[in-house]
Amino acid sequence: MKSHLQDRIYKAQCFGNVEPIEFMVPYPNIFSLVEGQNVKFKNSILYKDIPLLNEEFLGLTNRAASWLTSQGVKPESKIFLPELPFPYSEIMAFGIWNLGGILVLSDDGKYPNNHNIDILNIISPHLDFQFELKKSNPNFVPLFKPNLLDEALMLWNKGVGIRLSHYNLLVNANGVQKGLNLKRGSSIKVELSPTSTAWIVIQLILPFYTGTKLTTKDSDITVSLQKQFNNADYIIQHKWDKPNKTEPPTLYILNENSGVISINEKPTHLTKFKLKNKKIKLNGHSVMMGYTNEKLNYNSFIENSLFIDIIS
Repeated sequence: MKSHLQDRIYKAQCFGNVEPIEFMVPYPNIFSLVEGQNVKFKNSILYKDIPLLNEEFLGLTNRAASWLTSQGVKPESKIFLPELPFPYSEIMAFGIWNLGGILVLSDDGKYPNNHNIDILNIISPHLDFQFELKKSNPNFVPLFKPNLLDEALMLWNKGVGIRLSHYNLLVNANGVQKGLNLKRGSSIKVELSPTSTAWIVIQLILPFYTGTKLTTKDSDITVSLQKQFNNADYIIQHKWDKPNKTEPPTLYILNENSGVISINEKPTHLTKFKLKNKKIKLNGHSVMMGYTNEKLNYNSFIENSLFIDIIS
């Protein structure tokens, strides 16, 4: 990517006078969330329904990284993740980040067969992951640890790749934590598929970022897709024209903003946007690294902002 385009993207990622280099999250990368939870809270429950402890999850992600390495995956490789039985999508995602790889998802759950980008398609939903991970090394030591501004996720949405950094996703999770006022030890009911940034931020990162337990049963907070659960505390909305005040409150998703853009009309922390003529003008630390299509980047990053067509 050319330097003047990188400069335009960087300016869109600024929140007023606060630049992304003024890091607002206490983690060097996403996988450090898992390591951090195991310093003091290794015996705390992560997934309530199984149940699975933080310490057990860390061991499984080490095994996943070992298995991926045995399949020829190297640091900074792009690895497509299909939907797997719970919690193996979650384990494999963190396994990819553990070895310093880039997670690749698609909005339809299908492998994005793009000939211009080398994406590994080695994770089969038909594998016996319990067997494969059981025989893998639980003491994996990474050769490479990504920085906050390194790419963490490539999401293929409507045939276009959206590139997001570790910082993008962590700062969005931080904004959701502030908006939902989540407390350590509480439980969240959420059940999403790995096809959007909503899954990444709310189901994957947030339990580690906040020290909360994930469940699909009785919980302190229920986050639901439209008509998914009864008596939800928050509704996830992927398609929308304009954020509105609703009851229960709505988490409006914009993948180019790394996940949640607003809770009702209130933008997430370090996010600013305006809507006009079916377009959104966006600034903030959750703004993506850019599209995989350079021409689209030139047309979208203008006036020190990111401009996106809103299609409900």
